[in-house]
Amino acid sequence: MKISPRILLALALAASGARAGAAVPPPEKLLPKDTLLVLTAPDWGKAMLFWSNQPYARLWQDPGLKPFKDKFVDKFATGVVKPLEQTLGIKFSDYQGLAQGQVTFALVPVTPKLQSDSSLAAVLLIDTRNHAGQLKTNLAQVTKKWTDAGKPMKSEKIRETDFATFFIAPADLSWKKLLAGGKPAEPSDESAAPATNKIEITAGQSESLLLVSSSAEAVDKILSRQAGGMVPALEESPAFQADYGPRLRESPIYFWLNARALTDLMLKQPAAGGDTPAGSPALATIFSATGLGNLNSLSLSYKHYPEGDCTQMFLAMPEANRPALLKIFAADAKDSGPPSFVPAEAGKYWRWRLDMARSWKALEAMLNNLLPAQAMTQLNMVFAMAGKDKDEHYDLKAELLNNLGDDIISYSKAPKTDTLEDLKSPPTIYLIGSPNPDKLAAALKVLLAIPFQGAPITDREFLGRKIYNVNTLAGGNAKAAGLSFCASGGYLAMAGDTGILEDHLRSSDNKAKSLLDAPGLAEAAQKVGGTGTGLFGFENENQSMRPLWEVLRKQNPSVQDIVGVPIPDAAVSEQMDTIRQWADFSLLPPFDTVAKYFSFSVYGGGFAPDGFALKVFMPTPPPLRQ
Repeated sequence: MKISPRILLALALAASGARAGAAVPPPEKLLPKDTLLVLTAPDWGKAMLFWSNQPYARLWQDPGLKPFKDKFVDKFATGVVKPLEQTLGIKFSDYQGLAQGQVTFALVPVTPKLQSDSSLAAVLLIDTRNHAGQLKTNLAQVTKKWTDAGKPMKSEKIRETDFATFFIAPADLSWKKLLAGGKPAEPSDESAAPATNKIEITAGQSESLLLVSSSAEAVDKILSRQAGGMVPALEESPAFQADYGPRLRESPIYFWLNARALTDLMLKQPAAGGDTPAGSPALATIFSATGLGNLNSLSLSYKHYPEGDCTQMFLAMPEANRPALLKIFAADAKDSGPPSFVPAEAGKYWRWRLDMARSWKALEAMLNNLLPAQAMTQLNMVFAMAGKDKDEHYDLKAELLNNLGDDIISYSKAPKTDTLEDLKSPPTIYLIGSPNPDKLAAALKVLLAIPFQGAPITDREFLGRKIYNVNTLAGGNAKAAGLSFCASGGYLAMAGDTGILEDHLRSSDNKAKSLLDAPGLAEAAQKVGGTGTGLFGFENENQSMRPLWEVLRKQNPSVQDIVGVPIPDAAVSEQMDTIRQWADFSLLPPFDTVAKYFSFSVYGGGFAPDGFALKVFMPTPPPLRQ
């Protein structure tokens, strides 16, 4: 996905701050009621204090990281900042330290212009409080430099406040030009395009508030709210009200999306060259069948504890209108903590109390509404014919549904070697709860015979249990991807690595330490709702980061090596290679010198009557606690 640098323009014009006169209203009072999206730090100082105390922020300031950081920052300044300053006619250093109050980015609905079909405008708001005078000076300097350089712009008054609109050719803000030092790699006539075809950025100052937007209409709405006008405020939105009090009010930074409004907007988007909504029948069917159209909002917020910090994502939807897609994945509020057989050395662990038979039926119902009848008939026919070659009365679907339980567990161990390939796929096991795991294993054998008919499924005895093996690539290549599975206790155990499967089968015969007894795990679990919500997970970040850090430091791999797949877009690949040259991983210090910044994290998820919450808690590593 291409990352547009155009937002850097707004940040460049907005890195100032001040306040003179009346206090600027908080985001929920300043933004209009129909705001689609808001990302805000209501108090910039508090947000920066919150961020500076995070382990990763403290890692960035560690003296051992200085050689890596200095080279990256210098290359970024040379490759992006300086070309951008040339384009904008400003210096970022003139704007440091001006943000004092809120810093808010929002998307606000506006009337589409003739030359644009966009019905959303980006808005950036920065309250500079007692630095209003410096903000005024900086904006005047920007306007003068544009005028002296003969760059296209216009001045206007919006609600009696002076604003300037700057017209910029899209090519001038492209990564291609910025990464080429501000000079296009090849001639382009985009810069000579008429003003109506260029990017428009409107910027101005109202008391201590800096407003930057892609639409004068959006600016007008903000000014009306600031003056106490009749435009309804965001705080009057029922969807926002439902999230603000219980989740967003005390958060130093929060994100909020009006999902219902976004759905309506997507369904109303006109098709290219016509007035008919683009793909509306397909979109409407998807939203209806999955129930995603019933999602009211999505929010992301943070909460600080003396022991660490908690992040919460919340999907708001009334229980009666819960999306069918979420019903498929809805866990029951049952114990999801680590069973005693999960080893203490597990790097990752999660447990999901999913009623799989119920979810299967819900999935079938959703697919019946999404897929053509012919496709569902063919799918059902595949299940109906499976296993009939050996038993004409065999019913694969019934064998699966009758033997699926309500428990899924997964855990992984450290990679076998310190290579990128092994780091990406550490030994991992999956355990599927079942009232009769032997029958479930037999049904899985029949199921796997459908897609892998050229791959023989073999079996062998191990500690009195039968392990099935299937090479998922025909030909019997020993290095090809494979799958092993067997019945074990009340579970069907599956793994791509036979070693972790055998270790799991041995676990009932030894008394090794369990993850359940890991120091601090029980206390951390309470911060995400405990282990009884139906979904709980754990990651030992110190363990997982150590081999990755050392591989980056010693091998200095390319972006493509890290991603593991070719980057299809040549332009993006070129940009990534340029940025990769700035990040010289060989300058990283040994992991032991920074290990104190990494600990572990836990997460838990569960449904409430008003929606679904997923919480992640990261305890402050013991060496960093004061």
